[in-house]
Amino acid sequence: MKQRISFVTVGLMFSLMLAAAGTASAQHLISSKAGFVNRADGIVYVLRHDSEDGKAGRASLGTQLRDGDQLRTDANSRAEILLNPGSYLRLDENTEVRAINTSFSETRFELLKGSAIVEIGQIDKKEPIELLTPNGPLSFGKETTLIRVDAKTAATWVAVRQGEIYLGPRMTALADQGSAKIKRGKLVRLTSSTEKPEVAKVDKDAMDSFDAWSFGRAQTLVAANLSSLRQNSLLAGGWFYNSFYGCYTFVPYRGFLTSPYGFGFYRNYADCYWYNPFGYPYYYPGNNGGGIVAGGLPPRVVTGNDREPMRREIPGNRGIDDGSGRSAGNRGIDSGDFGSRSVSSAPSTITSAPAATMSAPAPERSGSSSGGAMPSRGNN
Repeated sequence: MKQRISFVTVGLMFSLMLAAAGTASAQHLISSKAGFVNRADGIVYVLRHDSEDGKAGRASLGTQLRDGDQLRTDANSRAEILLNPGSYLRLDENTEVRAINTSFSETRFELLKGSAIVEIGQIDKKEPIELLTPNGPLSFGKETTLIRVDAKTAATWVAVRQGEIYLGPRMTALADQGSAKIKRGKLVRLTSSTEKPEVAKVDKDAMDSFDAWSFGRAQTLVAANLSSLRQNSLLAGGWFYNSFYGCYTFVPYRGFLTSPYGFGFYRNYADCYWYNPFGYPYYYPGNNGGGIVAGGLPPRVVTGNDREPMRREIPGNRGIDDGSGRSAGNRGIDSGDFGSRSVSSAPSTITSAPAATMSAPAPERSGSSSGGAMPSRGNN
């Protein structure tokens, strides 16, 4: 009898240890601000608006931008910024942005130079996001929107690859002014507020290493979502840190969320789709009894709209190590088969310079430039 009680006690303690380990690996990020740096590849700088000497410091995972702060990427460097829960702002190399307003209810950033990709997973229509460009503002009020903005010397090019945007400030999106709406598949050339924007069709096959990197980040985030759910069957909605992938992933507050790239984010592992080697449709084992769902999720897309489904999907038990859109050894996933075209991506390195915002375990990843702990939450 004593031996039986001992086994029960050991089993209970082991279960509690597993539960504690799962909780630690998926730490919840409680934040009411946009502008949290979720990825910093290469050399990324942050210039605080209240800096006394006007010198920029190094930014890394965990850096929280405040109103007026600027974030800048160096050559061969890229960054990912969290906007509202489920949405991201990604920066190409030699790109600079300013955080105008980091409140979720009135999120506003300014693209000073370079190229950026905005991925909107979910959004409250009453709280549109605004992005200022050198040639006028853009606003977002619809879910599953994906755009790329290139601020060049003479003009700003805006490619609406999924969803829709408004040419104008956030009040334009709130008023739902149809004359200012640009739908998917359109390429807009902005020159000045006095000239009428030029609109053309997006080249579906136009793609560079920045597009591939952004797509790779979307793969990593959904893989981190599945990884976190495997360890914690049911999580509250919001951002959760996954130590294996070294970043925060999104867990929907209810049901599931489809990203503009065609990936599904879930809040319960029982509801996650499973890899189907035969392509579409997908199998959903969770709500409504599960079963084969005709059509499944939207096709995976990298750049254009209405593309054919990619041939390679993401198995639930595999992941990406570097977020570059390339295979990462026996843990990696290729970014997909695009027919006869090949995808190239710039090499990625992980920067872990001090930038205080919160407490979290250090990313345990091979190839990291430093093994320092995550910065503690503060006012930086």
